Amino acid sequence: MAQSEWVGERSRRWLAGLSVREAQLAPVSLPLFAAAGLGPGERVLDVGCGPGTTTEPAFRAVQPGGRVTGMDVAPEMIDAARDRFAGLDIDWLVGDAVSTPLPEAAYDVVLSRFGVMFFSDPLAAFGRLAAATRPGGRLCAAAWRRRPESPFFAVPYAAVLSDLRRGGADVVEPDPDGSSFSLGATDPASALLMAAGWSDVTWEARDDRLYVGGPGSVADAAAAAVEVGSTFTLLEDRTDEERRSALIALEQALEPWFDGRGVALPGGFWVVSARRSP
Repeated sequence: MAQSEWVGERSRRWLAGLSVREAQLAPVSLPLFAAAGLGPGERVLDVGCGPGTTTEPAFRAVQPGGRVTGMDVAPEMIDAARDRFAGLDIDWLVGDAVSTPLPEAAYDVVLSRFGVMFFSDPLAAFGRLAAATRPGGRLCAAAWRRRPESPFFAVPYAAVLSDLRRGGADVVEPDPDGSSFSLGATDPASALLMAAGWSDVTWEARDDRLYVGGPGSVADAAAAAVEVGSTFTLLEDRTDEERRSALIALEQALEPWFDGRGVALPGGFWVVSARRSP
């Protein structure tokens, strides 16, 4: 999936379920911000900021005297962010990191929560972000590990895939290293970042449990799981009967993970940190 595919219907669907998305991804922000170590006076670029969920706490972390820019390719996301945080002096930018001009050496930190995996040209995008960061400045991003290493995606995916195959469906599996998982393999991802102008690349593996769809019932979790990622791709063009059968199988697979508050699966993500090369 290219970054541009977040423009339009995909963004509107995300925003329609915003409370669900925020509830399930909230635990990711804790290690992300701990690794970023934002401080007063710093200048931050939040890449793929969506509706500003990470941009607002970044703004508060760099006060007094700091500046934050939230950047997203989807105008719908930036409009939502502006509305949500209209009272804060945050800069908002609609743009693609591959091609949008950015001021040179203008930022101390490039921050992102799951916003850097969809670039159409990753080398160009990370190079442009490096050029926009002062020498010695920091990159700190959360990115999904490979799908088989991320139970948050792998458990629903396996349940739906198995059910479709039991029903005789012809299934072409999505690339386990594509789209959301494009930075999941650390060796090629580190080589990419270093080629783009970053150094001292480190990867922290996280298995924090995330509530699928946020706190709620098993049925709520199953409904949320089929709306995102590879599971959504598997079911995108299926019949109503296939979808109903897959949802039943998915609920059965998620039931053991219900902890009384919701379905909590290990997230399986990286917090990647790097420095802008001198």
